[in-house]
Amino acid sequence: MKGEPQDWPKAVIFDLDGTLIDSAPDIAHALNRATEKRGIAPFGLDQVKEMIGGGVPKLVQRALVARGLPADGLMPLVQDFIVFYRENLTTNTRLYDGARDLLEQLRDGGRKLGLCTNKQHELTVDILEQLDLTKYFSSVTGERQGRPKKPDPTPLLEVAAELGVSPQDCLMAGDSEADVACARASNMPVLVVNFGYSRVAPEALGADAVISGLSELPHFFSSLKP
Repeated sequence: MKGEPQDWPKAVIFDLDGTLIDSAPDIAHALNRATEKRGIAPFGLDQVKEMIGGGVPKLVQRALVARGLPADGLMPLVQDFIVFYRENLTTNTRLYDGARDLLEQLRDGGRKLGLCTNKQHELTVDILEQLDLTKYFSSVTGERQGRPKKPDPTPLLEVAAELGVSPQDCLMAGDSEADVACARASNMPVLVVNFGYSRVAPEALGADAVISGLSELPHFFSSLKP
C-alpha cells in the first residue's frame, strides 16, 4: 500500500468534461437528435462546446435560447437528450492527451484522486467505466437532483471529505468559471486547462495557473502550495 506523498498536494480533484475528456462530439450528437424531433436546426460542434457547463438543463436552455425559442419545452427536451446520450456516451469521446498518464503518475505517487462534475451522476459513472477510468478515483460526485452543484462549494467539499483530505491539501483542476468559483469558495487552490469548454478566456477565469497540457500539472505543485 502506497503511503501519503511527502509534498503537496495530498489529493487532486478533477472536473470531467473539457478537463480530462473531450465529450463534445457525443454531447452534440445527442443534442441534435433531441432537437431534430422538434424541427429545430442542428448545432455545429463549436456551438455545442460553448453551451456545455452547468449540467444538461443548462445545455438545453442555451440551445433553445440560441434558436430564439421559449424554455417551456425544456424538460421534455432534457429527457430526450439523456436517452439519446446514454445510447452513445463514449462513441466519439476521447481522453485528452496525457490524461491517463497523469492519473497513473498521481496515483502511483500516493496522491488521492477525486472527480467533481456537473454531469449527471449516473452518466458520469457509466462514462468512467466505459473509458476504464473508474479505478483511478476514490471519490466521484456528479449532479444529482435537488443537490447543489458547482459553483456551489458543497460537492467539491464532499469529495475532499470523502478522500479524507483537507481542502488546503487538495488541488482542483478544471476548465470553467464554475470550477474556479467552486474552488475559491472551498479555499482550495485551482488551475485550469486552456483547451476546455470555457466561454471565458482561460486566462481571465482567475485561476492560480493555466496549463496547455495535462502533463504540465505536476510542475505547478510547488508554486501553488498554500
